[in-house]
Amino acid sequence: MMRIFQFRDPTPIEALVLASDQDAATELFEEYVLAHGGDPDTLLWRELGLDHLEDDALAGVRDAMKLNREGLVVFEGEGRLVFVIPVGNGRLAEEE
Repeated sequence: MMRIFQFRDPTPIEALVLASDQDAATELFEEYVLAHGGDPDTLLWRELGLDHLEDDALAGVRDAMKLNREGLVVFEGEGRLVFVIPVGNGRLAEEE
């Protein structure tokens, strides 16, 4: 079952992370923060329920959850959400 985590760093990079647990959510957001010039050592996070989300975020998270994939729901401008999902096998690439 996917859980919803809200993450941000002080820059402010922010996303709602869909993941099976807090460790997986943290790993996904740390990679996203590094790719966007943030500092993964300064993260703030909390777990949320659907009832804690505002209308725009709620609609985006519900759509993303239908895919049953871990990923990040990112706010890309007013009223525009993007679901970012990892693809491929990153662990294999790291081992090579």
